[in-house]
Amino acid sequence: MPELPEIPWEKIGPEHRLDYKRAFMLIDLNRCTGCHSCSVSCKTEHEVPLGDFRMRVRYLERPDKPIISFLPLICMQCQDAPCLKACPTEAIGRLDDGRVVIDDDKCCGNKACVAACPYGAIFINQESNKAEKCDFCTHRTEIGLDPACVASCPTDAIRFGDLENPSDPVTMVAKAKNAKAFKEESGTVPSVLYVDHEPWMEQKSNLGVQLSPEDEDVIYEQNNLKTKV
Repeated sequence: MPELPEIPWEKIGPEHRLDYKRAFMLIDLNRCTGCHSCSVSCKTEHEVPLGDFRMRVRYLERPDKPIISFLPLICMQCQDAPCLKACPTEAIGRLDDGRVVIDDDKCCGNKACVAACPYGAIFINQESNKAEKCDFCTHRTEIGLDPACVASCPTDAIRFGDLENPSDPVTMVAKAKNAKAFKEESGTVPSVLYVDHEPWMEQKSNLGVQLSPEDEDVIYEQNNLKTKV
């Protein structure tokens, strides 16, 4: 019997892992089509419960034109993370590459981190009563794979790299395109940078539409509460 070809993750191992000084995401809003490949692949990868999201894609109505803009949102992996300071059980910590992670064994589900996050990026899993959020797919990147959202994006709107490595290709693109952090004035020093995000998006980000406005059941979210209209 002929030998079967290797599947992608069999070709990649710990020896291919990059040691990031500061892991970061670059999201180019000019390339995002609002297809939800990122949010769907994220839910599948992490078995996120129905109605919750580690990765969200907002459909935002522009205030100046009758068109829709798309805005992917994830945990910003803040270097000065409010959630880390707010956690009463020290369940939230930081990896060497700057990623903010949650220790399930220490989490008590009291929602202090949910309230502290200015990006609405943390939710409480109703099945486990534990806090959850994006961690840049640590289990994938530690063996040399891209995060699930990056791997599934058909337009390369989402890319993963090392922000403190000036020769990193993604870092070079971020610098060339003058990528900026979301809600930069909050002082949290995010590790997710956006190309061509506009100030009005920051005001609407937690009030955006998760689904297309043409759908019959449009869901608006604010402060982790969902309302159907």
